[in-house]
Amino acid sequence: MRTQRDKIGALFAIDLGNGQFAFGRRVSKAESVFYDYVTNEISPNTIKKAYESKIAFRTSAYKYAITSGRWEIVDSKEPLPPDLAKPKKYFIQDSITGSFSIYFDGDISPCTASDIEGLECCAVWEPEHIEDRLRDHFAGRPNIWVESLKPKIFN
Repeated sequence: MRTQRDKIGALFAIDLGNGQFAFGRRVSKAESVFYDYVTNEISPNTIKKAYESKIAFRTSAYKYAITSGRWEIVDSKEPLPPDLAKPKKYFIQDSITGSFSIYFDGDISPCTASDIEGLECCAVWEPEHIEDRLRDHFAGRPNIWVESLKPKIFN
């Protein structure tokens, strides 16, 4: 049974621990988007601005970040706009052979290294790592977790 805490379309505030808040939104059972917007307060005006902001990134995060209340639900809107409702493609790299696959909406297909250009690694992120990624994003610096998940070139 779905609750308000795991509802598709739910907008959640993420306390970055530095007096700032970022926002994310559940867009599917498995994915959330994280907005390119940070604020010092949560208000109707900042919620409106979050919805109007560009997407910084889209990925999967462990659901307990939302269901536990770590990330507070501040609003919810349905239906999702078509661009948010469409799932994203991710890459998978075999750690032994170095071969690549594309994960899309539950299906996995083999591919070449050139096919994964611009795709993010298929992973489910811990809430702490999403928070690190957001802090780094807003500070304009590389993120250790993103860097560690980049494709490896095997010789």
